[in-house]
Amino acid sequence: MEELHESLEDTLLFALDDLPGEDFKRFKYKLHFSYLEEKKLIPWAKLKDAHTVDVLQLLLEAYGEQGAQDTTIKVLRAINMRDSASRLQKWKYDDLRKKYKRHIREVFQNLPQLVPHSNRKVTLQENYVELLLKRRPELPKRDHEMMAVERKHREMKNHPENGLKVDLENLFHPHPEGENSKTVLLLGPSGTGKTTATWKFMLDWASDKLWLTKFAYAFYISCNALRCGTKLMSTMEMILNSCPPGIVSMEDILANQDNLLLIVDGFEDLKLSDVPADTLDKDPHQKQEVVSLLIGLLKKKIFPKCHLLVTTRPMGVSPLLKCLRSPLLVDVLGFDPVHRKEYFHRFFQNMKQANQIFELVQRNETLLSMCFLPATCWVIGSIFQQNPQAEFLQEIPETATLTEIHLHLLLSFLGTNSRPSHLEALCSLAKDGILHRTMTFHEEELKERGLDYYLTSDSPSASRKVFHQDIQVKTLYRFTHLSFQEFFAALFYLLDTEETTGTPSRDLSEAFGDQKERTSRYLVLIRFLYGLSNVERMSVLQKSWSFKLSRTKVWPELLRWVGQEAKAHSFKREEVLLELCHCIYDMKDAVFAQRAMKDVHDLDLRTQLLTKLDFKALSFCLSVAEVLNSVRLSGCEFGRQRFQHLLPGFLKSSEIQLNRCGLSPTACKDLTPIAMTNARLTSLDLGENPLEDSGFSYLCEWLLQPTCPLQSLRLPSCNLTAAVCGPLSQVLESGSSLLELNLGANPLGDIGAKQLCQGLKPPSSRLQRLM
Repeated sequence: MEELHESLEDTLLFALDDLPGEDFKRFKYKLHFSYLEEKKLIPWAKLKDAHTVDVLQLLLEAYGEQGAQDTTIKVLRAINMRDSASRLQKWKYDDLRKKYKRHIREVFQNLPQLVPHSNRKVTLQENYVELLLKRRPELPKRDHEMMAVERKHREMKNHPENGLKVDLENLFHPHPEGENSKTVLLLGPSGTGKTTATWKFMLDWASDKLWLTKFAYAFYISCNALRCGTKLMSTMEMILNSCPPGIVSMEDILANQDNLLLIVDGFEDLKLSDVPADTLDKDPHQKQEVVSLLIGLLKKKIFPKCHLLVTTRPMGVSPLLKCLRSPLLVDVLGFDPVHRKEYFHRFFQNMKQANQIFELVQRNETLLSMCFLPATCWVIGSIFQQNPQAEFLQEIPETATLTEIHLHLLLSFLGTNSRPSHLEALCSLAKDGILHRTMTFHEEELKERGLDYYLTSDSPSASRKVFHQDIQVKTLYRFTHLSFQEFFAALFYLLDTEETTGTPSRDLSEAFGDQKERTSRYLVLIRFLYGLSNVERMSVLQKSWSFKLSRTKVWPELLRWVGQEAKAHSFKREEVLLELCHCIYDMKDAVFAQRAMKDVHDLDLRTQLLTKLDFKALSFCLSVAEVLNSVRLSGCEFGRQRFQHLLPGFLKSSEIQLNRCGLSPTACKDLTPIAMTNARLTSLDLGENPLEDSGFSYLCEWLLQPTCPLQSLRLPSCNLTAAVCGPLSQVLESGSSLLELNLGANPLGDIGAKQLCQGLKPPSSRLQRLM
């Protein structure tokens, strides 16, 4: 429905009709002497006997619509008719705000990312899928950003009560803790939907669906567009950059700073390692360096009362936080499981087809977890869109590794038509981008590398989906997603060509970076290096894309990386150790795995095992490890099948920690034969598992063995009763090697305690500590 809109002519006519006779005469007299930007004066002969309609016509002919309005306001103030001038001024601002909102709706209503390269029109309002936003209580750690978000989704699945969700409409509202901030920082990896969210903010505001009374103006500033644009700009040019002239009033903005929202999107695109020196000129019309200007806005040296909404990848947060005043930190986590399904419904519009595809996705735990990224959902949808009969999802094993899934996706996405020269150039570009921390490339650079093949309309549509064109700057392109760039970057080091044969070792050392970089930025790249070094996958790639691959020079570097991480004690961080297990499992080479595990002496993965793939990776590493000092898996929930898969690995460790793992009495039955054959096992912790008396009876068979090496046994909160104390007393009397025994929080009673004391009396008892 078209909105009702009072015309300028009606408004001006009403203002003139409202003037009493003498005031109208004074208005005409003053108007005769009013100049406006060198326009000619209206002759007194025409004004002297003119009625209101005639005066209106003369104003419009002399000054045009905008000039007629400004002149009328000016003259009304000059004859001291300030109420009439204020009413007309208010109408002017209201009218300009309506025009500006109409412009914003036109600009932001289309969503090119949702179904690129499709003939179907897509509107943001109809097709936006809600993103998961959660308050972040602390600053992000130096982790690989994508893996950090995936880990948060896993934690939320297991502990849905943790974390405070945030809706778009209450971003700037006071929170339950009483906090309120005029600056909100949206943090999220590439591809989680930050830009799309800011577009939705703008569109909802302009459609009067969001923050209607809170913000008189909202402006969107793209850092990518700023970086690629002119180097000098005024404040007003920066915020009005995409507005047609004449639809925004500077005076109105300056008068309503408290109701002004500035959205700064993609701060990391500025590529700042630190905040530049403060050289800001506060004059909003003075041209100055774009970066200094933006920093001034963020520090609120310009528009000090405004609200700020800023987006960045975690990699860009350090310099940004030096600029912001007490920001509210909010994580953008992509789609939760419910909205992943909704995305496929909106993508295909055919409910039956969408449900079938989502059911296939759900069968694979790793693939489903990857679909928190809108980009992954889009890739899967695009594959089916170009080939509705595609069976690639059914071909992906249920416990496929990260590399296997990307390999299936990219082979289905790109097909086998790509030329080796194009792919080699693509891999080189991807590698350079990773090393220089960029996903964005100029069109000229792509052409120089011979990659315009991926941009032209003559290439297959799938090939054109390797890159996405930037929304704001049409000469910029970026990989469909960061993980695809990391995949091709890893593939670069395996290329066996005349140009690259002599260099992988040197480049690979550069890619691994220093210790902090290895444990944050490059983890997925390293995972792909391991996974792509698998012989079978190399064979598939060589047949599909017709280029030669070799792991001869990569293998020693991967082993060296494990050694370096071990020396740097990186594997004391559980998440880094789990990543190593995934890397080794992804390669699936027993010889390599055995060599790599020689540098790992402790497997401490407390609370880390959350998925089937986590358990698969750990089980594989345990199976190839020769000797381990300890295996600590506290807080990891085991089903019996998973536990049985891990049991052979327990043969090699002198310490096993399995408290809070949900183990049942049958777990003790399964564990006992393994423990009996492990002559190195000196410490066992099974606390806080419902083992009950029947479970302990299996352990007792082992404890009574004269060769049992166990020195420390922890069984607190295991639902044990006094019935276990008699057998335990026999163990202690037998001269067992036990030095420490923890039976805390078990209902043993006085009878049980007395029986235990009997076992401590003989000199043969070695127990030193009983809890």
